[in-house]
Amino acid sequence: MPVAFIFSLLFSVLVVVFALQNTTIVTLRFFSLEIMISQTIVILISASFGAIIVLFLSTMKQIKSNMKMRSLTKTIGKTEEQNRLLREKEGISHIEKLEEENRQLKDSEAVLVEDLANKL
Repeated sequence: MPVAFIFSLLFSVLVVVFALQNTTIVTLRFFSLEIMISQTIVILISASFGAIIVLFLSTMKQIKSNMKMRSLTKTIGKTEEQNRLLREKEGISHIEKLEEENRQLKDSEAVLVEDLANKL
């Protein structure tokens, strides 16, 4: 079990215990609205809203991370393909150089054979 989950669970239990120990009726005022409600309900609703906000923010962070990972995976794929093409091109270029050297050696050999034949 992840450590963060265990801490969250313990904190939730502490909030519930705190809420249950504070059961007095309180008056909430918001502009002209006035409500009398148990302090326990206020505490639990506040904790629930806090948990929902944290869940929303962590979900947004996870979505951004997944999008970034997908983008980086595509970039890696493109880079690997470019690397493969460059290696193939380098290999072809190397083969072409070897073929050119081979032609030059054959030409040199033909000249030497001709010179040798002329001397005999």
